[in-house]
Parts: sequence; structure tokens; C-alpha cells
Amino acid sequence: MDTCAAFILGIWLLISIVWQFQFKSLTTIKELDFIGIFPNWTFFAPNPGTSDYHIIYRSAGEDTGIGEWIEIPLISYRTCSNSIWNPEKRKVKLLIDCINALIKTVQKCRKEHMSELYMTQNLCTSVPYLLILNAVTKFHKNSDATNATHLQFTLVESFGIESTETAKPIISSPFHRVA
Repeated sequence: MDTCAAFILGIWLLISIVWQFQFKSLTTIKELDFIGIFPNWTFFAPNPGTSDYHIIYRSAGEDTGIGEWIEIPLISYRTCSNSIWNPEKRKVKLLIDCINALIKTVQKCRKEHMSELYMTQNLCTSVPYLLILNAVTKFHKNSDATNATHLQFTLVESFGIESTETAKPIISSPFHRVA
């Protein structure tokens, strides 16, 4: 009995490994796999990410001039207790969703050949934009900030540590007045 179970699990493992390569010759097996018994890496990510996104901002003030760019950390150190209770992950998920929504909107606007000014004016009133601006403002207020009167943020796309491609800005906001 143990040998039979090991044999079946071994065959399942081999098919699962080959399954990842999406060979056309596997179409007959795909038709038989109506319950989805063979896992595929795209189960969790049908369109896997190939880049990372960053939110950077800078402040400006009458006394201080324009400051240096500061990155808002989206990933923080985690403890074992975070596997049970981690309310911060919802804030990070919200920011990532906002970034993705803005990127899709920017790509659509550029595809339709809208001017940068028109695009920026319309993005400034979108919910994802306003949520990112709110996060930047709160992060700035919680930091050891100078007397800034304005904030500007930029979404930047990077392509990993080993990439030869340099990071590129996707969208930069105008300076917004800080209350």
C-alpha cells in the first residue's frame, strides 16, 4: 500500500514539474484535469511582476528650499507575531493597489496620447492619487521633518538588483501645499 501511494505521489510530482513548462503536448492532460489537480505557478500570479515600485517624495519650504528625495518604505521588518496580527499589511496593500491603479491610468493616458499636463490635472483628482498624497503627507509629518510648506511625490519603477536597466520615474506630482 505504501509503495502504491509513493508511486502515485511520485508520478503526480513529475507531472507537476513538467506542467510548469506549458508544453503544447500536454493539452490532452489539461482536458482531463478538470478539477485542477496539477498546480501551476500562475495559480497565485497569472501575470507575475517583473519590477518594483517605490514612492519617493521631497519637501520644500521658504526657509529650507527644496529638500532631498526620501523613499517611503513599503516593506518593513517583520516579527513572528506579524504572522498572527499585522494591521500594517492592509496599509501597504492599499498603497500598492493605488500605485497599480495610477500606473494603469498613466499607461492608458499615454496610449491615448494625452498631454502630460492634462494627464496630471486629471490624476490629481483621482482616489488613488489622493490616497498616495495622504500617505506621503502622514509619513512626512511623522518623520523628523523641517518646516516644509509643500510636498511633491514621484512613483518610480525599478527592475531588481541584478538588472542593468536604471530605475525610471512613472509620474511626478506637482508640489502640494502642506497644512
